[in-house]
Amino acid sequence: MLRACAVLLSTASAGAMFYVGLYQSRIVERLWCPLNGKGCEAVADASFARPFGVPDGHIAAALYLVIMGLLLVPSRPHWAWIMLIALGLLAVAGNVIGVYDMARLGSFCTYCLLTTAASPLLLWALWRLK
Repeated sequence: MLRACAVLLSTASAGAMFYVGLYQSRIVERLWCPLNGKGCEAVADASFARPFGVPDGHIAAALYLVIMGLLLVPSRPHWAWIMLIALGLLAVAGNVIGVYDMARLGSFCTYCLLTTAASPLLLWALWRLK
């Protein structure tokens, strides 16, 4: 049950961030932003949304896909669980920093807030898998 919950949360987060990344790469022309109007585009276009010149949507999607991949390994060794916890902590930290940056910008991205809300639940589920 916990593994399924973690897979669901990481899949939803990866999908949301991949969509934002597609906009940041201009593969998608406009972001549909429920609840926040043009906030998603303002956040995705902000300077802080491209660490190292790479769209953060792609970075986050890759992070969640690695988590999902580790979750789908049939018998995980102890190092894999430690890696899951480290990646879960990284997701929580990245999301907290992102919300701080969004607050400073004065705009909020629905997809970023979704992954921010999901990340502590994901970390809890990963922790409980031990």
